[in-house]
Amino acid sequence: MRLLGDILRLNAKRFPEKKALIMEEKYLTYDQLNRQANRLAHALISMDVKPGDRVAILAYNCLEYVTLYYAALKCGSIVVPLNFRYKRDELIYAVNKADPSILFFGPEFASLVESALPDFPPRLSLVSISGETIGAGLRLESLLEKGATSEPPVEIDPDSACTSIFTSGTTGFPKGVLMSHAAWLNTYTGIVVEGDVHPEDVAIVCMPLFHGGGMHVLLQPTFLRGGTAVLMGKGFDPERFLATVQRYHATLTLLVPTQLAMLVQHGSGYDVRSLKKVWYGSAPISPQVLEASIALFVDRFYQWYGQTETGMVVVLRPEDHRERAHCTGREVFNSDIRVVDEDGQDTPVGEVGEIVTDARLGGMIGYLNMPESDRETMQGGWIHTGDLAKVEEGGYLTIVDRKRDMIISGGENIYPKEIEHFIGRHPGVDEVAVIGIPDDIWGESVCAVIVKKKGYSLEESEIIHFCASSLSGYKKPKRIQFIDELPRNAVGKITKNVLREPYWAGRAKRI
Repeated sequence: MRLLGDILRLNAKRFPEKKALIMEEKYLTYDQLNRQANRLAHALISMDVKPGDRVAILAYNCLEYVTLYYAALKCGSIVVPLNFRYKRDELIYAVNKADPSILFFGPEFASLVESALPDFPPRLSLVSISGETIGAGLRLESLLEKGATSEPPVEIDPDSACTSIFTSGTTGFPKGVLMSHAAWLNTYTGIVVEGDVHPEDVAIVCMPLFHGGGMHVLLQPTFLRGGTAVLMGKGFDPERFLATVQRYHATLTLLVPTQLAMLVQHGSGYDVRSLKKVWYGSAPISPQVLEASIALFVDRFYQWYGQTETGMVVVLRPEDHRERAHCTGREVFNSDIRVVDEDGQDTPVGEVGEIVTDARLGGMIGYLNMPESDRETMQGGWIHTGDLAKVEEGGYLTIVDRKRDMIISGGENIYPKEIEHFIGRHPGVDEVAVIGIPDDIWGESVCAVIVKKKGYSLEESEIIHFCASSLSGYKKPKRIQFIDELPRNAVGKITKNVLREPYWAGRAKRI
């Protein structure tokens, strides 16, 4: 297998009548999905889409989304999945940065696309996935009627870019990360082996397909093994999720800790015994939520770590959870990671350094049209993640924070996640973000930005006293700020740069 399009082509040969993709009352077999993708690929070629051209998708999860993805891949073009939470200006930025030749959009986004159209690149063609077209645009249905079902006769280099996924942009404008067919196939292989994926698996995909987690961590590895993927639509509803698990006897899913916390609070009146494997990642999980989640489902939990730039490179398998639940995991078998100090030397056990991954084994080609960011991230064949980790015994590591979020106070390194984890235990705290603010004596001091739980009266002195009981003096917050809501970007990640900005205005610290 050399190309991502080979996944469909070979499964259509091996499991033609097997259901590949299900959503609500509709489904596509592997043969049907491959034929649809081929039809659309031929139609795109007739529209002069060439290898290296970008094809953008703005839509909620749907069967057509996967067809579009594979059709573009089979043309040798680069798929640009767009975040459906983008507002007008964010959409204009992403579309102009990617400069796609075609934008496919769902009916829910017609008015948004139309409003942004005057600021889009002039050569952009619009295709409506369903519903009304915009201007001289086309409908997906009409394109599917034209193409042949044979495999497109396109020569594609496995090392060429096939996706450009925008980062979350927590520290600035989002960057389009270019990944190759070969890099994704290596990532999928690692996930399949370390995540114990089998052809009999039925995976519930409740994350957005524009997100790497939905498409490239769960759906594509499931397809690689010939399993079945069940798509869920916009939003996460615990009852709907549990009902879907019961209905399809699902065996596998990928969740973020927030979704696990919602499921734990909801409880289960459904039969979810079929769900043998629960993957999770993207954010820290509290011991309480993990313990309750294991009690709700089964004791086969897998924690994944990776970035848009690297793919999944670290896993904490079920057997590791029993003794090392505090760890992030250890490197996936077909990746090569290091934890290094400022001089690029390996960090000894017990110390903290930056995670870097070998780009020769996987990970990004580079950023789309951002050479300066390439030079910062890609150094000597290694991808610098900006994530800090503590080296543990036995090849394990534990993420402690983002490098740019680390606070240096009086020469001491302070990792905000440690303080956030502690303050988060207070019964009156709903959410917390810890940042470094200017201090004329110590350089920086700790500030905790807190969202109170509804109905809870909470004062600054109470939090400071709470922290004093367990945190070293230099780690204790010197300032507490209460706000109604933490700022987040389009994928829901907290934007600490927004919180820091008022404090560092006119000062040298990079925010």
